[in-house]
Amino acid sequence: MTKLSKIQNILSPILAPISKGYGAVMSRRAEKYARGECERFRPECPCISVGNIGSGGSGKTPIADWLLRWAEREGLLTVLLTRGYGAKPAQLPYLVNRLSPVHEAGDEPLMLANGNPEARIVVDPVRKRSGAWATDEFQPALMLLDDGFQHMAVERDLDFVLLTPDDFSTGWDKVIPRGTWRESVQALQRADVFFVKSGPDAFKQMIWLIRDKLSEFGKPVFQFELRAKGLKLLGGGERLGFGSEKYLLFAGIGKPEILRNDAGKYMGRVPEEFIIFKDHHAYTTQDVEMIRKKAAAAGAKRIVCTPKDAIKLTKLGCEDFYVIDLEVEFKEAIFFDDTEEAPFDKWWNKQRLIDAFNK
Repeated sequence: MTKLSKIQNILSPILAPISKGYGAVMSRRAEKYARGECERFRPECPCISVGNIGSGGSGKTPIADWLLRWAEREGLLTVLLTRGYGAKPAQLPYLVNRLSPVHEAGDEPLMLANGNPEARIVVDPVRKRSGAWATDEFQPALMLLDDGFQHMAVERDLDFVLLTPDDFSTGWDKVIPRGTWRESVQALQRADVFFVKSGPDAFKQMIWLIRDKLSEFGKPVFQFELRAKGLKLLGGGERLGFGSEKYLLFAGIGKPEILRNDAGKYMGRVPEEFIIFKDHHAYTTQDVEMIRKKAAAAGAKRIVCTPKDAIKLTKLGCEDFYVIDLEVEFKEAIFFDDTEEAPFDKWWNKQRLIDAFNK
């Protein structure tokens, strides 16, 4: 349990009525959009929202990245609309490319642009504006909304909603500020597909809980995890094995404690030192110097980080740092009808996208 969770539990009697009020406000907002009382942008192509009910650590960016890669294989020109958390673009809308400064593009948009050069990654907090601009500029065949579940100003054909194991237990239906949920449980009625970021074994152990919480919505539930395939030097080169050397791990991501546990499994040993920065941290030369000093003091032969951190270190002389090379893997699924169960990458196809757009 995190320090914040402990505080929220202690203050629960005070926070609960505030959370109830916040949830009610968000429900009324959703109802207004559903009734057509608020202006919305309707894309001319199929549109998928990738979002969550909670905040941080649910794997939205890896799922968006997987969809971009799938769309490229299918020959679909794709636009991804994102607010670009922490980004300070020179103009709006802002088209991200490989050479975009990270402070302008934001770390996650730049990471997606680097990994998907054929896609169009567009930063703008007003996504109905960027959606209209991108439609005129690129005539995309698919549009993705990054972190779009609560962003209702853009209509979508499918809502992909991501959950974590904590969402089913201690975090279930605990709305801000009592918990991390952005909306109350009734919002899950809008979901078309659920994803749970979890290992396959842990997912199997949770099946009874997932069925209990999600069966009323009748939508498929897919397990996924980020599997580490090796290490890569930030300076470039082929994928390397994990080895058995001592290492320092650092990260500026949501729910870093999960990374620490996973890294111990990947590397075969826990890090000699684990440095946690705030999510979306903007690294400086002073940070790099501090990291190097701590690595030397701990006797760590390797300095390891995540892809999200690496994108912000390319101009800070960190070519000898290592990044964990991650891939999304799907294995388990739950269906609440007679559909034959299959992992998401076997179930998902172009026809499902077309059917959702035409319904």
